[in-house]
Amino acid sequence: MTSDAQSAGGGGSSRLSPYTITALTARLVFGTAFRLEVVSPERIPAQGPLVIVANHESYLDGPLLMSVFSRRHLTFFSAAYLFEQPATGWALRRLGALPVNAQGSNLDSLKKAIAILKGGGTMAIFPGGGIARDEVLGGAAYVALKANAPVLPLQIEGTNEALPPGEKLPHFAPITVRVGTLVPASEMANGCADTRNAVAEGTRMLARVLAGTRPAWRDICRRTVDG
Repeated sequence: MTSDAQSAGGGGSSRLSPYTITALTARLVFGTAFRLEVVSPERIPAQGPLVIVANHESYLDGPLLMSVFSRRHLTFFSAAYLFEQPATGWALRRLGALPVNAQGSNLDSLKKAIAILKGGGTMAIFPGGGIARDEVLGGAAYVALKANAPVLPLQIEGTNEALPPGEKLPHFAPITVRVGTLVPASEMANGCADTRNAVAEGTRMLARVLAGTRPAWRDICRRTVDG
């Protein structure tokens, strides 16, 4: 049994984990209040390691992915400063998120992410590194390549209208998630043997794949993670 399956089932316990309760609640809320539509859900692998990447337009995007992938336990990269906020930090720790800093190597979180993937788990990463940012960072490509895990790109539509940055109360606008085509790690490397060039190639590929969601995304890697 994979770590995702164990998390979804509570690891054999009759008690639901905080993550499972949150995911099931999110699924109910998005399916009813936001009329969530998932396009091409058959492209989602039933099991095995997976790196999910998506555009990031709203604070709703994290819970939204949990609702779409309610059969998997998603581990998120989250900004380190959020862990310093009492309520938000408590919630992120309960959900098992990994902190990342805008400046720094983040090697500890990267190693944990790779270990999760090698154990059959799932990472959910917003490659822009924040809401509505125009960069594509190298973390998603790095962990996918190091763990030999495929990448599943998503296009999220409607969350910016439902909860724009700076607003506290949502508008119940419809939300759509379009599931892209699975990208094997070997395809991302594009023949590059060394880590630095492979990550750069993989990041460029992700930028092209996700360009339809945010045309301003540049086809470059702002910061390459050293191998």
